[in-house]
Amino acid sequence: MNSRLVKFAAALSLVALIAVPGFAAHGTADFSRFYAIGDSYGAGWENGALNVNHQVYSWPAVVAKQAGLTICPPTASATDNCFAIPLVSFPGLSSIPGVGELQLNDVVSYPPSIVPAFGQAAPLMLTFGRPYNDLAVPGFTVGATMLFTGREQASGLGQVILRGLGTEVDQTIASHPTFIAIWIGGNDFLGSVSQGTSLGLTSTADFTARYGAMLDKLIAGAPNAGIVVGTLPNTFTGIPFLNTVSPYIINPATRSPVLGPDGKPITMITDLGDGNIGPIPAGSFVTLAASTDIASGKGIPPALAGIPPFNHLPNAGKPLPASDVITPTEASAIQTQITAYNSAIAQAAQSRNIPVADITGLFNRVGSKQEFVGPLSITGDYITGGFFGLDGVHLTDIGYTLFANEYIKAINSGYGTHIPLASISQFSMNNATSSGLPFFSSMPWQVSAEAVKAMTTMFTLPTSAPRRHRATHN
Repeated sequence: MNSRLVKFAAALSLVALIAVPGFAAHGTADFSRFYAIGDSYGAGWENGALNVNHQVYSWPAVVAKQAGLTICPPTASATDNCFAIPLVSFPGLSSIPGVGELQLNDVVSYPPSIVPAFGQAAPLMLTFGRPYNDLAVPGFTVGATMLFTGREQASGLGQVILRGLGTEVDQTIASHPTFIAIWIGGNDFLGSVSQGTSLGLTSTADFTARYGAMLDKLIAGAPNAGIVVGTLPNTFTGIPFLNTVSPYIINPATRSPVLGPDGKPITMITDLGDGNIGPIPAGSFVTLAASTDIASGKGIPPALAGIPPFNHLPNAGKPLPASDVITPTEASAIQTQITAYNSAIAQAAQSRNIPVADITGLFNRVGSKQEFVGPLSITGDYITGGFFGLDGVHLTDIGYTLFANEYIKAINSGYGTHIPLASISQFSMNNATSSGLPFFSSMPWQVSAEAVKAMTTMFTLPTSAPRRHRATHN
Protein backbone atom coordinates (compact mmCIF):
# COMPACT_ATOMS: atom_id res chain seq x y z
CA MET A 1 0.00 0.00 0.00
CA ASN A 2 1.53 3.36 -1.00
CA SER A 3 1.88 6.30 1.37
CA ARG A 4 -1.17 8.13 -0.04
CA LEU A 5 -3.39 5.10 0.56
CA VAL A 6 -1.99 4.72 4.07
CA LYS A 7 -2.80 8.36 4.86
CA PHE A 8 -6.27 8.00 3.31
CA ALA A 9 -6.98 4.87 5.35
CA ALA A 10 -5.78 6.62 8.51
CA ALA A 11 -8.07 9.57 7.79
CA LEU A 12 -11.03 7.23 7.30
CA SER A 13 -10.23 5.54 10.61
CA LEU A 14 -10.19 8.92 12.36
CA VAL A 15 -13.54 9.87 10.84
CA ALA A 16 -14.98 6.56 11.99
CA LEU A 17 -13.74 7.15 15.53
CA ILE A 18 -15.39 10.56 15.57
CA ALA A 19 -18.70 9.40 14.10
CA VAL A 20 -19.44 6.22 16.03
CA PRO A 21 -21.04 6.34 19.49
CA GLY A 22 -18.90 6.06 22.60
CA PHE A 23 -20.69 2.78 23.38
CA ALA A 24 -23.08 0.45 21.60
CA ALA A 25 -26.17 2.62 21.95
CA HIS A 26 -29.48 0.81 21.58
CA GLY A 27 -31.18 1.19 18.20
CA THR A 28 -30.53 4.01 15.77
CA ALA A 29 -30.95 7.78 15.78
CA ASP A 30 -33.74 8.02 13.21
CA PHE A 31 -36.17 10.84 14.07
CA SER A 32 -38.73 10.20 11.33
CA ARG A 33 -41.16 8.86 13.96
CA PHE A 34 -40.03 10.51 17.19
CA TYR A 35 -42.09 10.01 20.37
CA ALA A 36 -41.72 11.34 23.92
CA ILE A 37 -42.84 9.78 27.21
CA GLY A 38 -42.98 11.78 30.41
CA ASP A 39 -44.79 14.08 32.79
CA SER A 40 -45.48 17.81 33.11
CA TYR A 41 -41.96 18.78 32.06
CA GLY A 42 -42.36 16.83 28.83
CA ALA A 43 -45.82 18.32 28.29
CA GLY A 44 -44.51 21.88 28.55
CA TRP A 45 -46.45 22.74 31.72
CA GLU A 46 -45.51 26.27 32.72
CA ASN A 47 -46.71 28.75 35.32
CA GLY A 48 -49.25 26.29 36.70
CA ALA A 49 -51.00 25.38 33.45
CA LEU A 50 -50.76 23.79 30.02
CA ASN A 51 -51.26 26.06 27.02
CA VAL A 52 -50.09 26.50 23.45
CA ASN A 53 -47.89 29.51 24.23
CA HIS A 54 -45.46 27.24 26.06
CA GLN A 55 -46.21 23.71 24.87
CA VAL A 56 -44.27 24.40 21.68
CA TYR A 57 -41.21 24.99 23.89
CA SER A 58 -41.47 21.76 25.89
CA TRP A 59 -38.19 19.87 25.90
CA PRO A 60 -39.49 17.17 23.47
CA ALA A 61 -40.71 19.87 21.08
CA VAL A 62 -37.33 21.60 21.18
CA VAL A 63 -35.49 18.31 20.52
CA ALA A 64 -37.88 17.59 17.63
CA LYS A 65 -37.33 20.98 16.04
CA GLN A 66 -33.54 20.72 16.39
CA ALA A 67 -33.70 17.27 14.78
CA GLY A 68 -35.39 18.80 11.74
CA LEU A 69 -39.05 18.10 12.47
CA THR A 70 -41.87 20.63 12.29
CA ILE A 71 -44.54 21.07 14.96
CA CYS A 72 -48.04 20.13 13.81
CA PRO A 73 -50.41 23.12 13.60
CA PRO A 74 -53.89 22.67 15.12
CA THR A 75 -55.28 22.06 11.62
CA ALA A 76 -52.89 19.15 10.86
CA SER A 77 -54.20 15.75 9.82
CA ALA A 78 -52.97 12.34 10.93
CA THR A 79 -51.12 11.81 7.66
CA ASP A 80 -49.09 15.02 7.93
CA ASN A 81 -45.39 14.50 8.59
CA CYS A 82 -45.04 16.59 11.73
CA PHE A 83 -44.48 16.34 15.50
CA ALA A 84 -47.91 16.37 17.12
CA ILE A 85 -48.50 18.02 20.50
CA PRO A 86 -51.88 18.05 22.34
CA LEU A 87 -52.19 21.83 22.03
CA VAL A 88 -54.48 23.72 24.41
CA SER A 89 -55.75 27.29 23.99
CA PHE A 90 -54.80 30.11 26.38
CA PRO A 91 -55.17 30.58 29.34
CA GLY A 92 -54.60 26.84 29.53
CA LEU A 93 -55.75 23.84 31.51
CA SER A 94 -54.68 23.54 35.13
CA SER A 95 -55.75 21.35 38.01
CA ILE A 96 -58.74 23.68 38.59
CA PRO A 97 -61.50 24.20 36.00
CA GLY A 98 -61.55 27.75 34.68
CA VAL A 99 -58.17 28.61 36.15
CA GLY A 100 -55.25 29.04 33.76
CA GLU A 101 -51.67 30.22 33.63
CA LEU A 102 -50.31 32.07 36.66
CA GLN A 103 -49.41 35.71 36.11
CA LEU A 104 -47.31 38.26 37.95
CA ASN A 105 -50.10 40.74 38.54
CA ASP A 106 -48.65 43.66 40.46
CA VAL A 107 -44.99 44.45 41.18
CA VAL A 108 -45.48 48.08 42.19
CA SER A 109 -47.53 47.69 45.37
CA TYR A 110 -46.33 45.52 48.23
CA PRO A 111 -46.26 42.60 48.36
CA PRO A 112 -46.21 41.66 44.66
CA SER A 113 -49.13 39.40 43.77
CA ILE A 114 -49.40 36.26 41.69
CA VAL A 115 -52.83 35.34 40.37
CA PRO A 116 -54.09 32.99 37.65
CA ALA A 117 -55.66 34.03 34.41
CA PHE A 118 -59.31 33.00 34.45
CA GLY A 119 -61.14 31.65 31.44
CA GLN A 120 -62.19 28.52 29.63
CA ALA A 121 -59.41 26.81 27.69
CA ALA A 122 -60.02 24.09 25.12
CA PRO A 123 -57.94 21.31 23.56
CA LEU A 124 -57.17 22.31 19.97
CA MET A 125 -56.40 18.86 18.52
CA LEU A 126 -58.69 16.53 20.43
CA THR A 127 -59.84 14.75 17.25
CA PHE A 128 -56.34 14.33 15.80
CA GLY A 129 -56.38 10.96 14.05
CA ARG A 130 -53.34 9.28 15.60
CA PRO A 131 -51.45 9.31 18.91
CA TYR A 132 -49.63 12.54 19.65
CA ASN A 133 -45.86 12.41 19.33
CA ASP A 134 -45.56 14.13 22.70
CA LEU A 135 -47.46 11.80 25.05
CA ALA A 136 -46.16 13.28 28.32
CA VAL A 137 -48.95 13.72 30.88
CA PRO A 138 -48.73 16.18 33.80
CA GLY A 139 -48.82 14.43 37.17
CA PHE A 140 -47.73 11.02 35.89
CA THR A 141 -45.30 8.83 37.80
CA VAL A 142 -43.16 6.05 36.32
CA GLY A 143 -45.91 3.53 37.06
CA ALA A 144 -48.59 5.73 35.50
CA THR A 145 -46.94 5.54 32.06
CA MET A 146 -48.02 1.89 31.92
CA LEU A 147 -51.25 2.18 33.92
CA PHE A 148 -53.50 5.00 32.71
CA THR A 149 -55.03 5.06 29.22
CA GLY A 150 -56.95 8.32 29.46
CA ARG A 151 -60.28 6.57 29.92
CA GLU A 152 -60.03 7.02 33.69
CA GLN A 153 -61.10 10.21 35.43
CA ALA A 154 -58.17 9.62 37.77
CA SER A 155 -55.77 10.07 34.86
CA GLY A 156 -56.34 13.85 34.97
CA LEU A 157 -55.05 15.49 31.81
CA GLY A 158 -54.43 12.00 30.49
CA GLN A 159 -58.03 12.22 29.29
CA VAL A 160 -56.99 15.05 26.95
CA ILE A 161 -53.56 13.69 25.98
CA LEU A 162 -54.04 9.91 25.90
CA ARG A 163 -57.74 10.07 24.90
CA GLY A 164 -58.45 6.45 25.84
CA LEU A 165 -56.17 5.14 23.08
CA GLY A 166 -53.81 3.39 25.49
CA THR A 167 -51.04 4.14 27.95
CA GLU A 168 -48.08 6.36 27.11
CA VAL A 169 -45.97 3.26 26.54
CA ASP A 170 -48.60 1.36 24.52
CA GLN A 171 -49.39 4.31 22.26
CA THR A 172 -45.70 4.84 21.61
CA ILE A 173 -45.22 1.19 20.62
CA ALA A 174 -48.34 1.18 18.44
CA SER A 175 -46.94 4.15 16.51
CA HIS A 176 -43.86 2.17 15.39
CA PRO A 177 -41.39 4.74 16.73
CA THR A 178 -37.91 5.16 15.31
CA PHE A 179 -36.71 7.15 18.34
CA ILE A 180 -38.03 7.52 21.91
CA ALA A 181 -37.08 10.16 24.48
CA ILE A 182 -38.09 9.66 28.13
CA TRP A 183 -38.01 11.81 31.24
CA ILE A 184 -40.08 10.45 34.09
CA GLY A 185 -39.78 10.07 37.86
CA GLY A 186 -40.21 13.61 39.19
CA ASN A 187 -43.72 13.02 40.45
CA ASP A 188 -42.59 9.93 42.34
CA PHE A 189 -41.28 12.44 44.90
CA LEU A 190 -42.99 15.75 44.00
CA GLY A 191 -46.36 14.36 45.05
CA SER A 192 -44.96 14.31 48.58
CA VAL A 193 -43.00 17.56 48.34
CA SER A 194 -46.07 19.52 47.21
CA GLN A 195 -47.89 18.36 50.33
CA GLY A 196 -45.05 19.12 52.73
CA THR A 197 -44.36 15.51 53.67
CA SER A 198 -42.03 12.60 53.02
CA LEU A 199 -44.91 10.15 53.21
CA GLY A 200 -46.17 8.64 49.98
CA LEU A 201 -42.81 8.44 48.18
CA THR A 202 -42.51 5.62 45.67
CA SER A 203 -40.33 2.94 47.23
CA THR A 204 -36.93 2.27 45.69
CA ALA A 205 -37.94 -1.30 44.85
CA ASP A 206 -41.12 -0.20 43.07
CA PHE A 207 -39.38 2.62 41.20
CA THR A 208 -36.60 0.29 40.04
CA ALA A 209 -39.00 -2.42 38.93
CA ARG A 210 -41.36 -0.04 37.13
CA TYR A 211 -38.59 1.89 35.37
CA GLY A 212 -37.01 -1.34 34.14
CA ALA A 213 -40.36 -2.75 33.06
CA MET A 214 -41.12 0.43 31.10
CA LEU A 215 -37.82 0.24 29.20
CA ASP A 216 -38.14 -3.51 28.56
CA LYS A 217 -41.63 -3.13 27.16
CA LEU A 218 -40.51 -0.32 24.84
CA ILE A 219 -37.47 -2.29 23.65
CA ALA A 220 -39.56 -5.39 23.00
CA GLY A 221 -42.18 -3.38 21.13
CA ALA A 222 -39.76 -1.18 19.18
CA PRO A 223 -36.48 -3.15 19.03
CA ASN A 224 -34.78 -0.89 16.48
CA ALA A 225 -35.76 2.47 17.97
CA GLY A 226 -33.12 4.64 19.56
CA ILE A 227 -33.83 5.58 23.17
CA VAL A 228 -32.58 8.29 25.52
CA VAL A 229 -33.51 8.87 29.18
CA GLY A 230 -32.55 11.49 31.77
CA THR A 231 -31.65 11.74 35.43
CA LEU A 232 -33.63 13.67 38.05
CA PRO A 233 -32.63 16.87 39.89
CA ASN A 234 -30.74 15.59 42.90
CA THR A 235 -30.96 18.88 44.82
CA PHE A 236 -34.74 19.06 45.09
CA THR A 237 -34.55 21.84 47.69
CA GLY A 238 -33.16 24.16 45.03
CA ILE A 239 -36.58 24.77 43.47
CA PRO A 240 -38.23 28.13 44.30
CA PHE A 241 -41.26 26.27 45.65
CA LEU A 242 -39.08 25.39 48.64
CA ASN A 243 -36.52 28.16 48.99
CA THR A 244 -38.47 31.37 48.42
CA VAL A 245 -40.56 31.81 51.57
CA SER A 246 -38.69 32.74 54.74
CA PRO A 247 -39.26 30.75 57.96
CA TYR A 248 -39.05 34.05 59.83
CA ILE A 249 -41.79 36.57 60.52
CA ILE A 250 -41.58 39.51 58.11
CA ASN A 251 -42.95 42.90 59.07
CA PRO A 252 -44.87 44.07 55.98
CA ALA A 253 -44.31 47.70 56.96
CA THR A 254 -40.52 47.44 57.09
CA ARG A 255 -40.13 44.44 54.75
CA SER A 256 -37.56 42.98 57.13
CA PRO A 257 -37.59 40.18 59.72
CA VAL A 258 -39.08 40.91 63.15
CA LEU A 259 -36.36 40.64 65.77
CA GLY A 260 -36.81 39.10 69.22
CA PRO A 261 -35.32 40.27 72.52
CA ASP A 262 -32.12 38.44 71.62
CA GLY A 263 -31.76 40.46 68.42
CA LYS A 264 -32.39 37.43 66.22
CA PRO A 265 -35.25 36.98 63.73
CA ILE A 266 -38.36 35.39 65.20
CA THR A 267 -39.24 32.04 63.62
CA MET A 268 -42.80 31.21 62.65
CA ILE A 269 -44.63 28.40 64.42
CA THR A 270 -45.96 25.21 62.87
CA ASP A 271 -47.63 21.91 63.64
CA LEU A 272 -44.79 19.60 64.71
CA GLY A 273 -46.97 16.50 65.00
CA ASP A 274 -48.86 14.73 67.79
CA GLY A 275 -50.49 17.98 68.82
CA ASN A 276 -47.20 19.78 69.39
CA ILE A 277 -46.93 23.37 68.21
CA GLY A 278 -43.58 25.14 68.11
CA PRO A 279 -41.05 27.12 66.07
CA ILE A 280 -40.20 25.81 62.63
CA PRO A 281 -37.09 23.62 63.13
CA ALA A 282 -33.81 25.05 61.84
CA GLY A 283 -33.01 23.77 58.37
CA SER A 284 -36.67 23.40 57.38
CA PHE A 285 -38.23 24.56 54.12
CA VAL A 286 -41.44 26.59 53.95
CA THR A 287 -43.32 25.93 50.71
CA LEU A 288 -44.40 28.66 48.33
CA ALA A 289 -47.95 27.39 48.87
CA ALA A 290 -47.72 28.65 52.47
CA SER A 291 -47.93 32.24 51.19
CA THR A 292 -51.73 32.40 51.51
CA ASP A 293 -51.66 30.97 55.04
CA ILE A 294 -48.94 33.41 56.06
CA ALA A 295 -50.86 36.36 54.59
CA SER A 296 -53.80 35.42 56.84
CA GLY A 297 -51.57 35.44 59.95
CA LYS A 298 -50.80 31.75 60.36
CA GLY A 299 -47.33 31.12 61.72
CA ILE A 300 -47.29 34.19 63.94
CA PRO A 301 -46.73 33.19 67.60
CA PRO A 302 -49.59 33.98 70.01
CA ALA A 303 -47.36 36.48 71.82
CA LEU A 304 -47.32 38.68 68.71
CA ALA A 305 -50.90 38.07 67.59
CA GLY A 306 -52.31 41.09 69.45
CA ILE A 307 -49.55 43.51 68.46
CA PRO A 308 -49.67 45.76 65.38
CA PRO A 309 -49.33 45.16 62.49
CA PHE A 310 -50.32 41.53 63.10
CA ASN A 311 -53.43 42.09 65.24
CA HIS A 312 -55.65 42.69 62.20
CA LEU A 313 -54.80 39.32 60.62
CA PRO A 314 -57.65 36.80 61.16
CA ASN A 315 -55.40 33.78 61.84
CA ALA A 316 -52.63 35.42 63.83
CA GLY A 317 -51.51 33.11 66.64
CA LYS A 318 -52.36 29.93 64.72
CA PRO A 319 -49.59 27.64 63.47
CA LEU A 320 -48.75 26.92 59.86
CA PRO A 321 -50.14 23.48 58.96
CA ALA A 322 -47.64 20.66 58.59
CA SER A 323 -48.31 20.62 54.85
CA ASP A 324 -46.66 24.06 54.55
CA VAL A 325 -43.33 22.94 55.98
CA ILE A 326 -40.78 20.26 55.12
CA THR A 327 -38.63 19.52 58.15
CA PRO A 328 -34.97 18.45 57.96
CA THR A 329 -36.00 14.85 58.72
CA GLU A 330 -38.52 14.88 55.88
CA ALA A 331 -36.06 16.56 53.52
CA SER A 332 -33.45 13.91 54.28
CA ALA A 333 -35.91 11.11 53.55
CA ILE A 334 -36.91 12.70 50.23
CA GLN A 335 -33.28 13.28 49.25
CA THR A 336 -32.40 9.67 50.00
CA GLN A 337 -35.16 8.45 47.71
CA ILE A 338 -34.18 10.75 44.84
CA THR A 339 -30.59 9.52 45.07
CA ALA A 340 -31.88 5.96 44.90
CA TYR A 341 -34.10 6.83 41.91
CA ASN A 342 -31.14 8.29 40.02
CA SER A 343 -29.09 5.17 40.73
CA ALA A 344 -31.95 3.04 39.38
CA ILE A 345 -32.17 5.17 36.21
CA ALA A 346 -28.42 5.00 35.61
CA GLN A 347 -28.27 1.23 36.15
CA ALA A 348 -31.35 0.56 34.02
CA ALA A 349 -29.94 2.64 31.17
CA GLN A 350 -26.42 1.24 31.37
CA SER A 351 -27.60 -2.37 31.30
CA ARG A 352 -29.65 -1.65 28.17
CA ASN A 353 -27.08 0.56 26.36
CA ILE A 354 -29.27 3.66 26.60
CA PRO A 355 -27.68 7.15 26.73
CA VAL A 356 -28.54 9.30 29.75
CA ALA A 357 -29.08 13.08 29.68
CA ASP A 358 -27.41 14.78 32.63
CA ILE A 359 -30.40 16.70 34.01
CA THR A 360 -28.91 16.39 37.50
CA GLY A 361 -25.89 18.36 36.32
CA LEU A 362 -28.05 21.06 34.70
CA PHE A 363 -29.99 21.66 37.91
CA ASN A 364 -26.77 21.66 39.93
CA ARG A 365 -25.25 24.33 37.68
CA VAL A 366 -28.39 26.45 37.80
CA GLY A 367 -28.56 26.13 41.58
CA SER A 368 -24.91 27.14 42.04
CA LYS A 369 -25.25 30.01 39.54
CA GLN A 370 -22.82 28.33 37.14
CA GLU A 371 -25.10 28.04 34.11
CA PHE A 372 -24.14 30.66 31.54
CA VAL A 373 -25.48 31.22 28.05
CA GLY A 374 -22.96 33.64 26.60
CA PRO A 375 -22.76 36.49 29.13
CA LEU A 376 -26.16 35.63 30.65
CA SER A 377 -26.34 33.83 33.97
CA ILE A 378 -29.38 31.55 34.30
CA THR A 379 -30.13 30.88 37.97
CA GLY A 380 -32.78 29.23 40.10
CA ASP A 381 -33.90 32.47 41.74
CA TYR A 382 -37.65 32.92 41.83
CA ILE A 383 -38.97 35.29 39.14
CA THR A 384 -35.61 36.84 38.29
CA GLY A 385 -33.47 33.78 37.56
CA GLY A 386 -34.95 32.87 34.20
CA PHE A 387 -35.02 29.09 34.77
CA PHE A 388 -38.16 28.49 36.85
CA GLY A 389 -41.68 29.75 36.19
CA LEU A 390 -44.21 31.24 38.59
CA ASP A 391 -45.34 27.95 40.12
CA GLY A 392 -41.84 27.50 41.53
CA VAL A 393 -41.41 23.96 40.18
CA HIS A 394 -41.74 24.01 36.40
CA LEU A 395 -39.43 25.68 33.95
CA THR A 396 -39.68 28.69 31.70
CA ASP A 397 -39.28 28.41 27.94
CA ILE A 398 -35.60 29.16 28.53
CA GLY A 399 -35.38 26.42 31.16
CA TYR A 400 -37.02 23.82 28.91
CA THR A 401 -34.69 24.75 26.06
CA LEU A 402 -31.64 24.20 28.27
CA PHE A 403 -33.23 20.95 29.43
CA ALA A 404 -33.67 19.86 25.80
CA ASN A 405 -30.05 20.69 25.07
CA GLU A 406 -28.95 18.14 27.68
CA TYR A 407 -30.94 15.53 25.76
CA ILE A 408 -29.39 16.63 22.48
CA LYS A 409 -25.92 16.32 24.02
CA ALA A 410 -26.70 12.78 25.21
CA ILE A 411 -28.09 11.80 21.79
CA ASN A 412 -25.08 13.22 19.96
CA SER A 413 -22.67 11.50 22.32
CA GLY A 414 -24.48 8.16 22.30
CA TYR A 415 -25.39 7.93 18.62
CA GLY A 416 -22.68 9.97 16.93
CA THR A 417 -25.21 12.49 15.58
CA HIS A 418 -24.64 16.21 15.14
CA ILE A 419 -27.96 17.73 16.16
CA PRO A 420 -27.38 21.45 16.86
CA LEU A 421 -28.11 22.81 20.31
CA ALA A 422 -31.07 25.18 20.59
CA SER A 423 -30.55 28.89 21.17
CA ILE A 424 -32.35 30.88 23.86
CA SER A 425 -31.95 34.19 22.05
CA GLN A 426 -35.59 34.08 20.88
CA PHE A 427 -36.90 34.29 24.43
CA SER A 428 -37.06 37.92 25.41
CA MET A 429 -40.76 38.36 26.15
CA ASN A 430 -42.37 34.92 26.51
CA ASN A 431 -41.27 34.15 30.06
CA ALA A 432 -42.55 35.01 33.50
CA THR A 433 -39.34 36.67 34.65
CA SER A 434 -38.84 40.25 35.63
CA SER A 435 -35.13 40.89 35.96
CA GLY A 436 -34.29 44.27 37.45
CA LEU A 437 -37.41 44.64 39.58
CA PRO A 438 -36.82 45.45 43.26
CA PHE A 439 -37.21 41.91 44.66
CA PHE A 440 -35.24 40.63 47.58
CA SER A 441 -34.48 37.32 49.24
CA SER A 442 -37.35 35.82 51.27
CA MET A 443 -39.82 38.42 50.03
CA PRO A 444 -43.34 37.43 51.23
CA TRP A 445 -45.09 37.01 47.91
CA GLN A 446 -48.84 37.45 47.87
CA VAL A 447 -50.12 34.31 46.14
CA SER A 448 -53.85 33.97 45.64
CA ALA A 449 -55.70 30.92 46.99
CA GLU A 450 -56.50 29.78 43.44
CA ALA A 451 -52.83 30.08 42.50
CA VAL A 452 -51.78 28.02 45.52
CA LYS A 453 -54.25 25.28 44.65
CA ALA A 454 -53.02 25.24 41.07
CA MET A 455 -49.43 24.93 42.32
CA THR A 456 -50.03 21.95 44.58
CA THR A 457 -52.84 19.78 43.27
CA MET A 458 -51.40 18.85 39.88
CA PHE A 459 -48.89 16.47 41.49
CA THR A 460 -51.51 14.51 43.39
CA LEU A 461 -52.72 11.63 41.26
CA PRO A 462 -54.42 8.91 43.32
CA THR A 463 -51.09 7.07 43.65
CA SER A 464 -49.38 10.16 45.13
CA ALA A 465 -49.22 11.28 48.74
CA PRO A 466 -52.48 12.52 50.24
CA ARG A 467 -52.52 15.62 52.42
CA ARG A 468 -51.99 14.42 55.97
CA HIS A 469 -50.73 15.51 59.36
CA ARG A 470 -47.05 15.17 60.10
CA ALA A 471 -46.01 12.09 62.01
CA THR A 472 -43.47 12.36 64.79
CA HIS A 473 -40.14 10.78 63.81
CA ASN A 474 -38.26 8.87 66.46
